[in-house]
Amino acid sequence: MKIDYNERRFKIVQTLGSGELDPNQIFVYRQEGEMLTCSYTGKGILKGHILGKVDPKDGSLVFTYHQLNDRGELSSGICRSTPTFSESQKIILHEQWEWLSGKKGVGESILEEI
Repeated sequence: MKIDYNERRFKIVQTLGSGELDPNQIFVYRQEGEMLTCSYTGKGILKGHILGKVDPKDGSLVFTYHQLNDRGELSSGICRSTPTFSESQKIILHEQWEWLSGKKGVGESILEEI
Protein backbone atom coordinates (compact mmCIF):
# COMPACT_ATOMS: atom_id res chain seq x y z
CA MET A 1 0.00 0.00 0.00
CA LYS A 2 1.81 3.08 -1.22
CA ILE A 3 1.21 6.15 0.92
CA ASP A 4 2.56 9.59 0.11
CA TYR A 5 2.97 11.49 3.39
CA ASN A 6 4.27 14.69 1.80
CA GLU A 7 2.48 17.79 3.18
CA ARG A 8 0.05 15.66 5.22
CA ARG A 9 -0.85 17.12 8.61
CA PHE A 10 -1.41 15.04 11.76
CA LYS A 11 -2.49 15.68 15.33
CA ILE A 12 -2.26 13.52 18.43
CA VAL A 13 -5.60 12.03 19.45
CA GLN A 14 -4.31 9.69 22.16
CA THR A 15 -1.04 9.07 23.96
CA LEU A 16 -0.02 6.70 26.73
CA GLY A 17 3.37 6.79 28.44
CA SER A 18 5.98 9.38 29.26
CA GLY A 19 5.54 11.61 26.21
CA GLU A 20 6.00 15.39 26.26
CA LEU A 21 3.93 16.50 23.32
CA ASP A 22 0.91 18.77 23.48
CA PRO A 23 -2.35 17.27 22.14
CA ASN A 24 -2.79 20.45 20.07
CA GLN A 25 0.56 19.84 18.36
CA ILE A 26 0.35 19.66 14.56
CA PHE A 27 2.92 17.65 12.62
CA VAL A 28 3.44 18.45 8.93
CA TYR A 29 5.30 15.60 7.29
CA ARG A 30 7.59 16.01 4.31
CA GLN A 31 8.49 13.04 2.14
CA GLU A 32 11.15 12.65 -0.56
CA GLY A 33 11.26 9.11 -1.91
CA GLU A 34 11.41 6.91 1.17
CA MET A 35 12.76 9.69 3.44
CA LEU A 36 10.37 11.32 5.95
CA THR A 37 11.13 14.58 7.81
CA CYS A 38 9.26 16.91 10.12
CA SER A 39 10.09 19.92 12.32
CA TYR A 40 7.81 20.78 15.21
CA THR A 41 7.33 23.14 18.13
CA GLY A 42 4.55 23.30 20.69
CA LYS A 43 3.62 23.82 24.30
CA GLY A 44 6.79 23.01 26.23
CA ILE A 45 8.82 22.05 23.14
CA LEU A 46 11.14 24.72 21.76
CA LYS A 47 12.11 22.64 18.74
CA GLY A 48 11.86 19.06 17.58
CA HIS A 49 12.80 17.09 14.47
CA ILE A 50 11.84 13.77 12.94
CA LEU A 51 13.98 11.84 10.45
CA GLY A 52 12.80 8.51 9.19
CA LYS A 53 11.92 6.11 6.47
CA VAL A 54 8.66 5.12 4.78
CA ASP A 55 8.27 1.44 3.93
CA PRO A 56 7.07 1.46 0.29
CA LYS A 57 5.29 -1.90 0.72
CA ASP A 58 2.93 -1.06 3.58
CA GLY A 59 3.37 2.67 4.31
CA SER A 60 4.70 2.01 7.81
CA LEU A 61 7.17 4.47 9.29
CA VAL A 62 10.33 4.09 11.34
CA PHE A 63 11.90 7.31 12.56
CA THR A 64 14.06 8.87 15.19
CA TYR A 65 13.10 12.07 16.92
CA HIS A 66 14.95 14.58 19.05
CA GLN A 67 13.71 17.66 20.82
CA LEU A 68 14.64 20.45 23.20
CA ASN A 69 12.05 21.39 25.81
CA ASP A 70 11.55 24.71 27.57
CA ARG A 71 13.46 23.41 30.63
CA GLY A 72 16.60 23.04 28.50
CA GLU A 73 16.38 19.23 28.38
CA LEU A 74 17.48 17.52 25.18
CA SER A 75 15.98 14.10 24.52
CA SER A 76 15.69 11.62 21.67
CA GLY A 77 13.88 8.44 20.80
CA ILE A 78 12.72 6.01 18.17
CA CYS A 79 9.21 5.38 16.85
CA ARG A 80 7.48 2.81 14.68
CA SER A 81 4.14 3.80 13.12
CA THR A 82 1.59 1.57 11.44
CA PRO A 83 -1.02 3.25 9.23
CA THR A 84 -4.73 2.44 9.01
CA PHE A 85 -7.52 4.44 7.41
CA SER A 86 -10.66 6.03 8.84
CA GLU A 87 -14.03 5.68 7.11
CA SER A 88 -13.33 9.02 5.43
CA GLN A 89 -9.97 7.64 4.16
CA LYS A 90 -7.87 9.82 6.48
CA ILE A 91 -4.64 8.20 7.67
CA ILE A 92 -4.48 7.07 11.31
CA LEU A 93 -0.98 6.31 12.65
CA HIS A 94 -0.61 3.82 15.51
CA GLU A 95 2.75 4.58 17.10
CA GLN A 96 4.99 2.69 19.48
CA TRP A 97 7.87 4.79 20.73
CA GLU A 98 10.76 4.63 23.15
CA TRP A 99 13.04 7.26 24.61
CA LEU A 100 16.71 6.57 23.88
CA SER A 101 18.35 9.50 25.67
CA GLY A 102 17.43 12.29 28.07
CA LYS A 103 14.15 10.71 29.15
CA LYS A 104 13.18 7.15 29.99
CA GLY A 105 10.20 5.05 29.11
CA VAL A 106 8.05 3.74 26.32
CA GLY A 107 4.63 4.68 25.07
CA GLU A 108 1.98 4.50 22.43
CA SER A 109 0.27 7.27 20.53
CA ILE A 110 -2.40 7.60 17.89
CA LEU A 111 -2.14 10.39 15.35
CA GLU A 112 -4.89 11.31 12.95
CA GLU A 113 -4.63 13.13 9.66
CA ILE A 114 -6.35 16.52 9.68
